[in-house]
Amino acid sequence: PRTAAEFEALMRKDRLKLSPRGHSLIIKGFLKNGLVEEVYQRIIAMTKSGHIVPAFAVAQFLRVAAENGKAAPMYEQLLEEGITLGTEAITVILEECVKSHDAKLARKVEQHARTARVPFNMHAYDAMLKAYAEDCDVRALEIFKEMQTEGHPISEGLCVGLLARCAEGKFLSFAEEIIRFVRAGGAGAGMTIAVYSGLMKVYAYSGMYGKACDLYDQIRADGLEPDQMMYGCLMKFSVECGRTALSLELSEKLSVLDIQNYMSLIKAAGRDRDVDRAFGIIQRLRENNVKPDAIAFNCVLDVCVKAGDIHRGRQLVKEMKELGLLDIITYNTLLKGYCNKNDIKGAKDLLSEMSAANFEPNDVSYNCILNAAVNSGNFEDAWDTIAKMEEMNVKPDHYTVSIMLKALKRAKGTKDVHRCLSFLDRSSIDPCSDEILMNTVLETYIRHKEYRRLESLLNKFEQSSLRPSVPTYGSIIKAYANLKRPERCWHYWNEMQGQRGLEPNDIVFGCMLDALVCNNQVDEAVKLFESSSLKPNAVLCSILVKGFTTTGQTQRAMALWHEMRGKGVRMNTAACNAFVDAQARNGNMDEVLLIVEAMAEDGCRPDGITHSTIVKGYAVKGDLDKAMDVLRSMQDSGMHHDAIVYNTILDGCTKHKRTDLVDPILDSMEEHRISPTNFTLGILVKFYSRQKQLDKAFACMKTLPKRGNFIPNCQVWSCLMGACLMNGSPAKALQVFRDMRATGQSADTRACTSLVSGLVRMGQLKDAVQVVDDVLGLTGKGKCHGVNIDQDCLESLLVALVQKGLREDMAAPLLERLRAANVPLSGRLMAATLADGPDYAGPPNPRSKSHYYA
Repeated sequence: PRTAAEFEALMRKDRLKLSPRGHSLIIKGFLKNGLVEEVYQRIIAMTKSGHIVPAFAVAQFLRVAAENGKAAPMYEQLLEEGITLGTEAITVILEECVKSHDAKLARKVEQHARTARVPFNMHAYDAMLKAYAEDCDVRALEIFKEMQTEGHPISEGLCVGLLARCAEGKFLSFAEEIIRFVRAGGAGAGMTIAVYSGLMKVYAYSGMYGKACDLYDQIRADGLEPDQMMYGCLMKFSVECGRTALSLELSEKLSVLDIQNYMSLIKAAGRDRDVDRAFGIIQRLRENNVKPDAIAFNCVLDVCVKAGDIHRGRQLVKEMKELGLLDIITYNTLLKGYCNKNDIKGAKDLLSEMSAANFEPNDVSYNCILNAAVNSGNFEDAWDTIAKMEEMNVKPDHYTVSIMLKALKRAKGTKDVHRCLSFLDRSSIDPCSDEILMNTVLETYIRHKEYRRLESLLNKFEQSSLRPSVPTYGSIIKAYANLKRPERCWHYWNEMQGQRGLEPNDIVFGCMLDALVCNNQVDEAVKLFESSSLKPNAVLCSILVKGFTTTGQTQRAMALWHEMRGKGVRMNTAACNAFVDAQARNGNMDEVLLIVEAMAEDGCRPDGITHSTIVKGYAVKGDLDKAMDVLRSMQDSGMHHDAIVYNTILDGCTKHKRTDLVDPILDSMEEHRISPTNFTLGILVKFYSRQKQLDKAFACMKTLPKRGNFIPNCQVWSCLMGACLMNGSPAKALQVFRDMRATGQSADTRACTSLVSGLVRMGQLKDAVQVVDDVLGLTGKGKCHGVNIDQDCLESLLVALVQKGLREDMAAPLLERLRAANVPLSGRLMAATLADGPDYAGPPNPRSKSHYYA
C-alpha cells in the first residue's frame, strides 16, 4: 500500500490523475493480498473521483471480505456509500448468507436488490431458496415459483438439497411443493430414489414416521427399488411407528443385513415385547459370521427390560461379562429394568455392583433411580438422589429436570413446586434446548399458574432456533391461551398449518379450540371446528359445549348435540356430562333427561358427575324435592359423590327459601361421612343471614371447620361480616373483621367498603376510621394487600365526621394520613373535609354496599 500511495503522490506532483484502469489494477493487487480495508478505501476513492467501480471488483471484494468474515459489515458500508451492487455482488452476499445461516441478512439483500432493480441469476435464486428453506420462511415458496417463471433450470440436486434443509427445520409445506414440482417433471427425470430419500428425511425429522413408511409403496409403484441405505432407514422408521411387521418384510428384501439392520429387527422385537425373537436375531448374527458387539447385546437386554424379563436379562449380562462386553450402557439398561419393577433395593444393589466393576454411575444411572422414586410418590428419595448427584459432581441433564417437574403432578403443596422450580433455575439448563423439556416446563408453569415465568419462557423461545413439532405447537398455543393472548395462538396455529405445512392432530386441534373458547371467541371456535377436515369426536365437542355453557347459549349446545348424534359421533360420559351441564345450569330439565336417556344408547354409563349435574338442574329450577330424590338414589346405589352435590342443594334452598331441607341435608352429610367445605359454610352463612338467624351463622362458623378439617377462607369471613351488617349488628361485623385480621386474612375491597359504610350509617365513626386505618395501613401496621376502600365510602365518612363537628379532631388528620400513604384523592374528598357540615350536600347517591353480602 505504501508503494502505491507513493506512486500516486508522484503522479499528483506531475499533475496527473489515476485512470479507472489504474484504480482497477491497484484494487486487483490489494485483493490478491486479502487487504479488505484497503480495497474498500480504494473503491470509495474511485467513486469520489467520478469513476464507476467495475462490477467484478465489487464482487471479488465481497468474496475476499467473506473469506475474512467481514462480508456483512462491508456490504452495509458499500450501501451507505452508495456503491452500485450488481448481480454478481448480490449473489456473493446471498451465498455468504447461506454459509453463515443468516436468513435475516438474505431478506435484506433481496429487498435491496429488488428496490435497485438488480436481476437475479440462477445462483442467486439457489442461495435465497437455501437460506429461506433453512429458516422455514414461506418466502421460499414464492422464490421457487418465480425461479420457474424466469426460466431458470431447477436440477434434481438442488431439489434434494432443499429437501435436506426442509428436514432440519421441519418445513413440510415447502417440501411438498418441491415434490409436486418434481412429480410434474420439472426436475427432469421425475421422482427418483434420491428425491424420495430427501422426502423421507423430512417426514422422519417431523416425527411423521408413518408417512415415511407409506413412501415405500409409492416407490414400488413408481417402479423404483430402494437402495441398501433406504431399506435400513425404512426398517428403523417402521419400528418407530410400531409397524414391526413391515420391518420384518423389509429385512427379507435385503440380500445381506448389516449390523444396523439387525439392530432395527431387535428394536422391533422390543416393540412387540418378544424376548425369544430378540435372542433369535443374535443367533442369526452368529450364523452369518457376524460377531455381535456390545451395542447389539445391549439392544437385546433392552428387549428383556421392556418385557419385564429380568431373569433372562441377568443371564445375558453374565454372558456379556464372559465376553468382556460389559459397559456403562449395559448396567444402566439393567438398572432401568429394576426401576420399572419398582425394585429400588435391587437397583441400589446394582449401583454398588457397577462401582465394584469400575463403572461409576452417570447421569443416566441416577435418572433411572430418580424416575422410580417419583413414580412411587417418594419425593424425599428423589431429592436424596438429586443431592447424591450433586455430591458426586454429576450434572443434571434435561431428563433430570423433566423427571422432577413430572413429580409436581402429584405434589400437594406450594413448597414442592417452589423447590422444583428452584432446581430448574439452579440447573442452568435452557428449556428451549430440548423439545421434550420445553413441553414439560410449559405444562408445569400452566398447571401451577406461574404466568410470569411462562411469559418469560415464551419470549425466550421466540428468540431461539427451536423448530417445534406438532405436539409442541399444542403446548405453545395452550400457554398463550392461559396468558389471554389469543392473537399469538392464531399466529402459531397459522404458522404450523400455513407456513410449515404441519397437520394438527386431535390434541393440538383441541388446544386451539380451547384457547378460543377460554378467550371468549366461541364463534371463531365454531368456525374453526366446522372448517376442519378432522373427524369430530367427543373431546372436541366437549370443548365447544364449554364455550356455549359459559356464554349462556344453551340452544346452540343442544343443537350441537343433535348434530353430532346425527353424524354418528360416539360420545363418552365426560362429553355427555358437558352437554347435561349446559342445560342444567338453566334448569332445562326436559333436555337434561333427554341427554341422559340417550347415554344408554351410546353405551355411556351415567356417573357421579352426571347425577350431581342433574341435581344442579333441579336445584336451579326450584324442584328441590326431585333433587333430593336423585341424591338419595346416589346414596342407595353406593355411587361416589362428594360435598358438591350437597352444596348445590343447599344453595337451592337459599335461593328458593326451603328452610325445611337444610338440617336434613347437613344430617345426611354427616351420616354418609361427607366433609363440609368452605363452600358449604359460605352457603349456610348466607342462608341464615337471610333468615335473620345470625346466631346460627356464627354457630356454623364455629363447628363446620372442625367437622370438615378446613380453615375458613376470606370469602367466608367476608360473607359473615356482610351478614352482620345486613342484620343490623355493626359491632359483630367489626369483631369479625378483627378476628379475620388475627388469622392473617383480609377481606376484599367490597367487604371492607361495606363494613365502613355500615359503621358510618350506624354512627360508629371512630370505629369506621379505625377500619380505614387498618385496611389502608395508614398507621404503619401494614396495608391489606390488594384491598382498598371506595372513594364514595371515604367521602361519606369524611362528611359524617365534619357534620359531627370532628373536622379538626378526626377528618383533617385522616385526610392527611391518606395523603401520606399516597392514596388517590379526588376533589370531592378534599371538599368533603373542607366544607362546613350543614351546607355540604354529601356524595352523589350515597348507598351502602352491604347488600352485596345478603
